Amino acid sequence: MDTIMKKIYYLFCLVAVMMASACTHEEEDLFDSSSADRADATIKAYTDILTGAENGWLMEYYPEMQQKYGGYNTLVKFEKNGKVSVSSDVYEATDVATSLYSVKQSAGVMLSFDTYNEIFHFYSDPDDPSGLGGPGYGMEGDYDFLILEATQEKVVLKGKKSGNVAVMTPVSGNWEDYITEIQTVEIAMFSNKFTMTVDGMEIFVRRSQRTLSLSYEVNDETVSQKVSYIVTPTGMKFYAPITVNGTEFADLIYDVSTDAFTSSTSGVTMIKIPPTVNELFVEGDWFIAYSQLGEYAKPYFDKVKEMEDGLGEVLQYAFMGTMLSETGTFGFNFISSGYGGVLHFNYQLVGDNQIALQCALTGEGNGVWYHNEGMYNALVPFGYSSARLFTLTTDDIKNPSYITLTEDANPTNSMTLFAAQISFPLDK
Repeated sequence: MDTIMKKIYYLFCLVAVMMASACTHEEEDLFDSSSADRADATIKAYTDILTGAENGWLMEYYPEMQQKYGGYNTLVKFEKNGKVSVSSDVYEATDVATSLYSVKQSAGVMLSFDTYNEIFHFYSDPDDPSGLGGPGYGMEGDYDFLILEATQEKVVLKGKKSGNVAVMTPVSGNWEDYITEIQTVEIAMFSNKFTMTVDGMEIFVRRSQRTLSLSYEVNDETVSQKVSYIVTPTGMKFYAPITVNGTEFADLIYDVSTDAFTSSTSGVTMIKIPPTVNELFVEGDWFIAYSQLGEYAKPYFDKVKEMEDGLGEVLQYAFMGTMLSETGTFGFNFISSGYGGVLHFNYQLVGDNQIALQCALTGEGNGVWYHNEGMYNALVPFGYSSARLFTLTTDDIKNPSYITLTEDANPTNSMTLFAAQISFPLDK
């Protein structure tokens, strides 16, 4: 019995020594450097990659968690001194803004655009410089990004707030040339409505910002899909592939010679549906300039000027459209010394080039307050107590710079409104 007990004892001691040795060896492997040291090494590696792109990066930026505004080409160049230069296809091709950035540890390695950058924060500024998201919200974009992947060929980011993925690839050419090319392609392929053909099925498509809304019938039921895209030098690239009628595709390549689109992989095609001038009017934003108002309209806008002087304010913008409406309702939009409002209009399209307009006597924002102070005068030429029927003309149905409204019953009531934004309209 003693012999057996001794063997068991020796065996236990041997196992204990082996376990102790194994534990000591494992600790040396796992903790040869601190977690802080490893984080610092990762931050340095990522920073080296970001600053290593000599001509910067092209970021495919999608603000808002549902990507409802589509994607934007944003060019960024990171310097070792903590500065970042930014350009974007929503600004002039020559515009570049510089600010500060950092790469730091925060539940992962985070890339942050730390100080205000007029171009980059265009997508997140709650003052809403785009006019799309509304005051206090803006486009709800990101300025802090979790770095998911970083190589010299590609950096993949995830927006901290939106959760959207932003892919960055090195820029090979001149920034100004690239932005100009993007803007030229977008103008060329512009349309608000399209017909898409997928495996023989025709689908109606409507564009809003940089999103496409598809509507089609399946088994006598209407199916609706929305896809966000970014403009590329060759057409549209989707945020994520979509499947329509059993066919998956992720882009639409634009052919300027045929003025049509084809998917690069699936044979899907899309053609423009030519707009009518009255459709262009209610689907766009058309800016007012006092000098381009007719004999009938000018006295009413003179009264608006009197109202503004009495309030000690200045009319900064006035236009017909939907830009300031949170519900997308068409009407008279204005900004007076920073206070915005909308006064809604009912309308009826007549044929291809006529429209009947009448104020709906409802509004948004500060619209009703200003209406009661005298802004209603600006509505009278468009149709206030009763509807007015106008005939519309333009210079270029594919890319109009203006639309002229002439009242059928009163030719002196003629107003030319412009696609380009016009500030301080009472002085123009």
